[in-house]
Amino acid sequence: MGDHGRSMGWCAYVDESEPDPRFAAGTYLLAAAVIETDELLAARAAVAALRLRGQKKLHWRGEGAPRRRRIASSIAALPMMHTIVVKVDKDASSERRRRLCMARLLPELHTAGVTDVYLESREKKQNAGDIELLNGLRRQKALTSDLRIYHVPGPNDALLWVPDVVAGAMGSQLAGEPVYLDMFATTLVVYDA
Repeated sequence: MGDHGRSMGWCAYVDESEPDPRFAAGTYLLAAAVIETDELLAARAAVAALRLRGQKKLHWRGEGAPRRRRIASSIAALPMMHTIVVKVDKDASSERRRRLCMARLLPELHTAGVTDVYLESREKKQNAGDIELLNGLRRQKALTSDLRIYHVPGPNDALLWVPDVVAGAMGSQLAGEPVYLDMFATTLVVYDA
């Protein structure tokens, strides 16, 4: 896979999670892993090496506790900063909660110097909604045209698996298992949407 972004810049990989409703009903998490572009190749290789034979991609929910510990520890050691935006609203749809999280996340990433944001591809209409939200934030002057978003199939870039792990670790904490999220304590910022 080629290098995303330009040298000497920052990019972010973003994924969402809806934690187990038994522990966090109505909770939507949008996580971003922020990395310098000159660190991409090494980080991508390190994350790809965590995938087991036969796995298309890493996915937190599909992993047991020993693997989760290894995966979280390995990813926490990478040169990345992490952001999670949380929205709790039992009455709002997933898409509404996502939009609220994205509206908080994108300006935060922009302020941090991120120019390229990679999101896991979803349905065409949903991807178009992300672009529409981005353009709305530009019209509101919440960010400039310097920030761009790209939709990429999940299996195509191992760095998209990183925010899945971080969001999964937050979901585990909400379920009473803080050990995974604790590994990200020095590199994680959490915001409410």
